[in-house]
Amino acid sequence: MKRTVSFNGKECTIVNNALLPRKYRHQFGRDLIVDMQKMADSYKSNPDAVNTDVLENITWLMLKEGGEDVGGTVEEWLASLDDTFAIYEIIEDVLGLWVNGRVTTSAVKKK
Repeated sequence: MKRTVSFNGKECTIVNNALLPRKYRHQFGRDLIVDMQKMADSYKSNPDAVNTDVLENITWLMLKEGGEDVGGTVEEWLASLDDTFAIYEIIEDVLGLWVNGRVTTSAVKKK
């Protein structure tokens, strides 16, 4: 799934696909599904208490998958942002793309 978002003063593409959890695990040594569930739960109860490490990592990876120039590391990318809080501009897009990507479109077969 792809979504075009306005981020850091320009239009960018973020991508969620089946390869993302594997890339996240190899890049960061963590389980994307667990991290995203915790982040989504945290955002629902208190948007100001979101784990920024997870948000930064998944946003960087989704932008990278979308073909955006994000540098070689999350740190390089963050250093290139014009606004310290720019990442919060797209938190709902990142969460929405993740949630929508988990919805199945197949019908259950009756036995």
